[in-house]
Amino acid sequence: MRIGSSKDLKNETLNSLGLISAASDWRGAGEQSDTDDAFRLKALHQLMRTAEDHDADALLDVNYTEEILPRAEYPGAAPLKRICATAVAVKLKSA
Repeated sequence: MRIGSSKDLKNETLNSLGLISAASDWRGAGEQSDTDDAFRLKALHQLMRTAEDHDADALLDVNYTEEILPRAEYPGAAPLKRICATAVAVKLKSA
């Protein structure tokens, strides 16, 4: 699976399969930010699996966002967050 920007593959003939997305697991919103890299990697792996399910050869312009689920209705419940990844899945004509 190739990952890059549309500029990286400018000489390739591409067939866009569309925008896909995936996310990491939910975790406590108060957890240390150094775990964000691990959760970003989990989201990327999920994104790659989704791309493979769609027979994609590459992901273009991967973008990460953070999704926060506010405190639940239950007293003492902590807010949750997860990392979401989106990208354009493409099929390379040369592949």
